[in-house]
Amino acid sequence: MFGASNPQQALHQLENYHREGRLERAEVLASDMTDRLMMLKERDGDTQTALVKGLRLLSSILNDRSKFKRAQLTVKLLHKQRNKLGKMVGHDLVQAAEDYRLAGCINANYGKKGAAKRAFAKCEKMQPGHLAAALEAAELTGFTKRLVKLYPSAGPVIKSGDAFVFQPANRPVADARRIAVVLGGEAQSEIERQIAAIESGEQAANARLQAAVDSLVPTHDYHSYSTN
Repeated sequence: MFGASNPQQALHQLENYHREGRLERAEVLASDMTDRLMMLKERDGDTQTALVKGLRLLSSILNDRSKFKRAQLTVKLLHKQRNKLGKMVGHDLVQAAEDYRLAGCINANYGKKGAAKRAFAKCEKMQPGHLAAALEAAELTGFTKRLVKLYPSAGPVIKSGDAFVFQPANRPVADARRIAVVLGGEAQSEIERQIAAIESGEQAANARLQAAVDSLVPTHDYHSYSTN
């Protein structure tokens, strides 16, 4: 393995394995790399960054492989090492929020709903309006209050590739159909209406983008015509 001697190369290979679904191989590589980096007594900013990225990927891989107990221990270590990195190079609240979102999923899958709710709450505190995390919290823990609160300000349903999503400003997308199932009632009917309208062409696939484009189209100055 080349985890400690060339962490950037190891991370690149690890990301490829993860993306390709080669999770067993990815777990072996991520475990080897992070173990080797943790053994280093002195780590500069680049090495600490590689360790944090490796722990983040390992946490996700273990969760994907249903190794929830080890995933929970790994994500705790991730928080600790990310905080150390923050003291070295500055804190990244956006990434920290995503780490707590991951921790919420891991704890919920491990049956620790209290810990999951606290992790999702930290995610929301760091990145208010995080609809995707609110959806996962609702699905995994049954806590729907935050999703109900955020849904009305999420904007219109848009089509992204083959998926229908909500895309709050500067936040990750959230699956519209999954939100509809969780919320039910009038919200579900409205989401399904928008999806049907997009499929039939009655509603723009990305209404927000279409509105922005329309605002750039020059309009005729009828007053100038009337005075000429």
